[in-house]
Amino acid sequence: MLSTSLPGMTFVLATGVAAVVAMIVTAIYSRGPLRLHASRPWWIISVTLASIAAGALALELYRPGTIDLRQVNGKPVCGLIEELETYDYGMRIKARLAGQDAHQVTPQRVLLSTSGCNYLLHEGDLISFECKLLPVTNLGNPDEFDRESHLWQQGILYSQHLPVAQIACIGHRPTLLAQAASLRRQLVQKVLATSLSPDAQDLMIALLLGHSRQIDSSVRNRFSQAGIAHILALSGLHVGLITGLIWFLLFPLDYFRLKKLRLLLTLLSLLGFALLTGMSPSVVRATIMIGFTLLGIVLYRRSTALNAMCVSALLTLCVWPTAIYQAGFQLSYITVGAIVGFQGRLLPDANRKRRFWHWLWSLLSTSLIAMLATIMLTAYYFCSISPLSILSNVLILPVMPILMVLGAIFLLLAAIGLDWSMLNGCIELIYGYMNRVSAMVSSLPGAHYGGLYVTELLVVLFYLGMACLIIWLMSRNIRWLLAALAVAVMSIAHLAWVGWRTPVNNLLVLNDYSSTPILWQDDGMTFAWLPDNRTADRGLFEQTHRRLLAHWGNDSVQWVDAKASGTSTFVRSPWAFVNHQHILVLGKGISRAWLEQINKTTSVDLLIVTKRYHGSLPDVVRACHPRLVLLSGDLPDDRHAAHLDSCRQLGQPVHDIRSAGAYVTP
Repeated sequence: MLSTSLPGMTFVLATGVAAVVAMIVTAIYSRGPLRLHASRPWWIISVTLASIAAGALALELYRPGTIDLRQVNGKPVCGLIEELETYDYGMRIKARLAGQDAHQVTPQRVLLSTSGCNYLLHEGDLISFECKLLPVTNLGNPDEFDRESHLWQQGILYSQHLPVAQIACIGHRPTLLAQAASLRRQLVQKVLATSLSPDAQDLMIALLLGHSRQIDSSVRNRFSQAGIAHILALSGLHVGLITGLIWFLLFPLDYFRLKKLRLLLTLLSLLGFALLTGMSPSVVRATIMIGFTLLGIVLYRRSTALNAMCVSALLTLCVWPTAIYQAGFQLSYITVGAIVGFQGRLLPDANRKRRFWHWLWSLLSTSLIAMLATIMLTAYYFCSISPLSILSNVLILPVMPILMVLGAIFLLLAAIGLDWSMLNGCIELIYGYMNRVSAMVSSLPGAHYGGLYVTELLVVLFYLGMACLIIWLMSRNIRWLLAALAVAVMSIAHLAWVGWRTPVNNLLVLNDYSSTPILWQDDGMTFAWLPDNRTADRGLFEQTHRRLLAHWGNDSVQWVDAKASGTSTFVRSPWAFVNHQHILVLGKGISRAWLEQINKTTSVDLLIVTKRYHGSLPDVVRACHPRLVLLSGDLPDDRHAAHLDSCRQLGQPVHDIRSAGAYVTP
């Protein structure tokens, strides 16, 4: 687990002492004008050691606290809701446990998932529920999302699933973030009450309030394939446009010689905007960078973009040290760093006669640098790339300032209950243009490549090779070019090794909370069968297992219904013949009369027991004589224990998916 690999206080003290020693030595050596100038590069050593010590200390302080489950499970506990997300059939609540008086908040955070929704619960509510916490663990599926580390980065070590009716609201604690969430929720309702089309409403909510979950999945996929999905989530682009709008609206203060007040009001407005939108890492990064630039102007200090970026990264990591593991943090800082470092080298001096071409080249070079800097990380996290994102960005980004200005006016009018049809029409026009551009670009050949399987080592090799290539371009030293070629050879060898180790024609029975997914390959395509949950969100399933699909060379699956057949596949629920494996799935409708009709000479390789089976397992085992029994991961606890005991008493080989992870055919 990630927490076991973190440095302790000994490392913090040792690094801090080393930073102080390095600082003293450098200060002693730098006495005198000549030595002071010569020793400037060596200050980076003490600064680096001090930054490492601060980061290690922040990680140590951020380490989640543990809970003695034997003392709390089975008892009523109280918690403070910090984050709440509502889905179609349930809720995800991140709560901080409270003391006996329901107001003494402790550092322990837990994740509560519910069956059913209670729309009266909000951030800041104090809730009571019967504690049945379990440690957060991964499911044991191949190429799965590391849920354990992801929740640890948010300070969560325990989770619990319970019916929403068992959660009682016992009070409210109006924290600052809770009040911001309440205001954001009220503004969302105001926007939804306007005459703007639903899709345009969702876009305005995403751009101005940071709530992008309401955007339709088809729109999101189309924008993603066109390479402009980043405009649907708040980032430095949106914060910069908001800053420009606020700065422009406060221009009358300059006539009264109140420029500093104008800068301070702009900075305070940015802080309020970051708080309103939920303090996402991308917004915090952009706010800190712009804030340091504005403070530098107020204090008559020179501020560079690179220094502001480094300071914002340091402050962000001091507050949220585990943000460095998040995809958004890595992508945003690599993008900004590449643009700051290389755009100036590509841009010629501005010429009044060629302003348009200078602006166009600036837009093209920025999009090209951003794409090349993040292409490997994008492939690693999302298993896809969009090479034509340069074209879509050139067509979309020029209208973004207009859309943000109109959206800000629209939000202000909606907040006071006004609905201006002409303004809505302008927003609809721009949104329609963005839709047409995304549809046009995504339909072009080579616009999107999915099913890309990228490993961590390949990401490291890519950026190492890019660094060697850049140093060669700057120094023209042939050794760096040879190093870049060597890294390229290692990358090709690694790709060949991954391809050689990729499993072919395997049958997988995955571990899942709500279904029993069965995956296999046939003629180069990946097929999936959910015999016990036909209403599952198939799009979410593909998104959750995209790395597994990419490992098999696909970005989607062919869904199998109750009856299907292929070259080596035959499915007639509850029977299936897949990859030379005879499968029987025990679910709803398996009765004793049905068991009596089974031919006892029929060989069954895999007998899968799902949550929909309520009968006796020994009767089926005696009738079918299966080679192996698979107990699904979504079985209730009582039936799971009973089926496991039955198999042990019969001497039947059993694979418990819940504890052993997914079943993979040899």
